Amino acid sequence: MAWTLRWYHGSLSRAEAESLLTLCKECSYLVRNSQTNSSDYSLSLRSCQGFMHIKFSQSKEGKYILGQNSLPFSSIPEVIHYYTTRKLPIRGAEHLSLLFPVLVQTL
Repeated sequence: MAWTLRWYHGSLSRAEAESLLTLCKECSYLVRNSQTNSSDYSLSLRSCQGFMHIKFSQSKEGKYILGQNSLPFSSIPEVIHYYTTRKLPIRGAEHLSLLFPVLVQTL
């Protein structure tokens, strides 16, 4: 299955992610490289309280887990796709789904 990764912003900082999400509505999201570990990824999400940054962790089997409680997935696009139709398993964001990808602006 071909995934479009236009919501993947690469090495965007937390502050840059927040400035992109400022103009967006609740449930807008993007994925970026983690600033603490370049091999990790973070989901930045706009909620009614502001912004949330949730790390993807990898299990010993190499599966991706969003936060602490999501199901394990083979890839980050699979995680994103799953939570477009289901509520997030994240404390403080249980009422949210990933509805509005913030797309990379291509010239």
